[in-house]
Amino acid sequence: MRALPLHLSMGLALSLFGTSAFATTGTISFEGKITSSTCPIEVVNPGDGSIGNLVRMIEVDASRFTAVDQDRGGKAFSLRLKPGAGCSLDPDTNTATVTFSGVADGDHYAIRNADEDAAEGVAIVIKDKTNTPVKNGEASAEYNLSSTDPTDMQFTAFYRSTAAVVKAGPASADIAFVVNIN
Repeated sequence: MRALPLHLSMGLALSLFGTSAFATTGTISFEGKITSSTCPIEVVNPGDGSIGNLVRMIEVDASRFTAVDQDRGGKAFSLRLKPGAGCSLDPDTNTATVTFSGVADGDHYAIRNADEDAAEGVAIVIKDKTNTPVKNGEASAEYNLSSTDPTDMQFTAFYRSTAAVVKAGPASADIAFVVNIN
């Protein structure tokens, strides 16, 4: 048997090992769109139809709370979603959920305690159309959306006792919301 010259056998060996060191390259394409508008949403007071981001809670006497987890002073409000103006909705399939978020007090929303006179032992709870509390940071029940007419997604806000004794004082909160269209 005849041996290969040293330089040929080394070259063959290096070429075998060298091919596994090369990586292949390619291109990934990304496609999408950035839009400049969202569905217009208004906060509506169902009692008088006024529009604005202030829901005036009903005044509740502290003595009406006699135990933990009592709801008092319900105030209805709606989030109105209006089709058009960059908001295209499918007439057959669109639903929406709403996620509220704020400073937490358990599963609910803490009142602002910007001054010493703020109420204590109470939080705000928001209930959806099924009368189920919408926990802080979690989605509400689904609401069916109209593709042609405004849809009012109705909610009710209550004061909920977080202690057996509630101290009287201002009881306000700032709660953000996101409407998720499915």
